[in-house]
Amino acid sequence: MSDTTRLIIAFLLIMVVLFVWQLITPKRSLPPMTSVATKSETITPPQSLPTQILKIEQSTTSIPETEVILENTQVKVVFSNIGASIKSAYLKKYQAELIPENSRVLQTQFINDSLTTNYAIIAQDDSSITFQGPVRKTFVLHSNYSLTMIIEKENLSTTPYKILYEPGLAFTEKKQTAKDEIRYFSLFYQDDKKVNKIAANKVKSIADKSIENIRWVALKSKYFATILSNPQNQAKCRFQHLPDGRIGYSYEPTINASHKYTLYFGPIDYEILKSHRTNWETLTDLGWTKIFAIAILKVLKFLYSIFRNYGFAIIVFALIMKGIFFPLTRMTTKQMQQLQLLQPKIEELKKKYKDNPQALNQETMQLYRLYKINPFSGCLPLIFQLPIFWALYSVLQKTIELRGARFAFWLQDLSLKDPYYILPILMGISFLIQNFLTSADKRNIALLVFMPIFLTVIFLNFPSGLQLYWFIFNLLSIVESIIGRGGIKWQKQIKQQIITNQPVTKK
Repeated sequence: MSDTTRLIIAFLLIMVVLFVWQLITPKRSLPPMTSVATKSETITPPQSLPTQILKIEQSTTSIPETEVILENTQVKVVFSNIGASIKSAYLKKYQAELIPENSRVLQTQFINDSLTTNYAIIAQDDSSITFQGPVRKTFVLHSNYSLTMIIEKENLSTTPYKILYEPGLAFTEKKQTAKDEIRYFSLFYQDDKKVNKIAANKVKSIADKSIENIRWVALKSKYFATILSNPQNQAKCRFQHLPDGRIGYSYEPTINASHKYTLYFGPIDYEILKSHRTNWETLTDLGWTKIFAIAILKVLKFLYSIFRNYGFAIIVFALIMKGIFFPLTRMTTKQMQQLQLLQPKIEELKKKYKDNPQALNQETMQLYRLYKINPFSGCLPLIFQLPIFWALYSVLQKTIELRGARFAFWLQDLSLKDPYYILPILMGISFLIQNFLTSADKRNIALLVFMPIFLTVIFLNFPSGLQLYWFIFNLLSIVESIIGRGGIKWQKQIKQQIITNQPVTKK
């Protein structure tokens, strides 16, 4: 098998994996998980309320709308007494609003109740608020972007009700169009057996169905999520496909159940989600290379803590990966050089056994064994680098840490494509140079030029952080190839031993 054939096979393998994985991922179900109660579920309401306050009439429509704010260093939550609902959840660090404009979420609906009922605020402090209307609702704000919601009413255990989250999750990325952003919208829900994921464009297929035995339900965008959780309870949900492609839902808990819920309005940050100990970290959805992706993310975060720039962190990461793969690529380079020098003998065998393919194959393999050459060694670096490549793609494409990460000059967001396509073009040029330095057959110019152009087109819309990584990795490979070509004595030794039909002794 020639160098060019191995190159085509290796990169076609990469492309097939990329596209097939993209197609099958939305249908994937995540592994079974166990439910563990969160710390916040041990929180009690802020204070005991006097009996006379609890007897407020349910008809409170004469009370005007009042907005109340609870906030900490992470999130600012605006509550409305209309429906005892939340109308804003603003993440300070990320400057992101998670609730659509002019919308309200987490309204509680009983049979024949109006969602526009005006509740009275009967208790409030720095971290909690209690509303009284058809039902008493208490919200307690915690750290790590979570809240506790407690619903209380006489005979509540026998009264069915729904919690509504119909407006869905807001668009947050100003640098992307709604069409581009909606591709990342999905919902997750955990039942008794596993966690399921449904992409936004697949919700229509279940819009008329009621999904039962749900422990928690989450709406997810590219970087953020909202979660409604009660692991000690079961509920059924109906999901809605909104006109703009987003997702809404209604959540109906079973009767005779706990009515204390954990809410989450925050980033899809692996460590933060994991800290809640409810398996929410599955929302990171890093795919089949999850183990590698988490490791890469930790390395990049460590490097960022040193350089304070994710662009430089990616460059240093490329240097580290080149160092790790150096022994393998060096061995492969020597094998390819030996293979190049054996080409005249292989051509002789082809002429000699042109009418006997079986004999040609046997003699060729015998020649490889004589000179200790593995004809498939050229594919090894690519095969080993494929999980790293795809894991890095997932990290740059999906993790909140790289959102809005700047490098220098025109690269203002490494999670998005290069707006001027400079990096992918440089990457293609560097790959072209590398091809000419390492190719066994310089006569096949068309193939040497085609592969870099093909990869450049594929990379045009990849995150610029990935383009930067691959460009730097190519530059390092070029330097390595130039240094390797300097081993003239070693190459002369191979030529002499081939001329004298002596096996090659590696040094």
